[in-house]
Amino acid sequence: MNPRLQSAGIAGILTGVALVGEFIFFMISGFTPEVSNNPAAALTFLRDSGVYLRIAVFLGATGIAFRIIYVAGLAARLHANTPTRAVATLYFGILGSFGHGLVALSLYVGIPMFVALAARDPGAAANAWGAFNVITSGFDGIGNFLLGLVLLTAGWAIISRRALPVGAGWVGVLAGIATVIRVFATGTPLAALAFAAFFPSLLLAIIFDIWAGIALWRAKE
Repeated sequence: MNPRLQSAGIAGILTGVALVGEFIFFMISGFTPEVSNNPAAALTFLRDSGVYLRIAVFLGATGIAFRIIYVAGLAARLHANTPTRAVATLYFGILGSFGHGLVALSLYVGIPMFVALAARDPGAAANAWGAFNVITSGFDGIGNFLLGLVLLTAGWAIISRRALPVGAGWVGVLAGIATVIRVFATGTPLAALAFAAFFPSLLLAIIFDIWAGIALWRAKE
């Protein structure tokens, strides 16, 4: 095993595990787009079930920290054979993680603040939630777009140069395509396609992170 890549490999595995945990707690919470887009329903939800959402975004933020370590190791592994794509993987990964981090920590910090504001002034809280939702949706969009490019770029590099298992590369390419479709089809006549791509993109991203993490952990050179 290559000790320089072992920590990155472990971080990749933990990135995938954190993503699974985040998804599970989002499902448990019941925080759907319909709830999020209705200020009155969203504020009631935050008061009654916000703890589950806070756990989900805490796991999301933890996964983001792991992802930066993992992407750095992945880029180092790809650099010898595909230096341009390796650098693109690194920067897309860091900037995409930043976008997702803004969403996760804005929600983690903001939920108790919205609950307290709603108790004092429901009207102000409802108005503030609308603006907050738009901003965090934008952060989420840039995060998804750039992390979709990470999956595409790294997957393409793996397929072309065999730096990691080729199967993982194809999973990365498919995950990247599905993720980018989710971003740009939302709010268009192809919105149904974005909805259909959500679960496959998430599942494929988890598989890629864990598979690539195991491959980095086992790398011998």
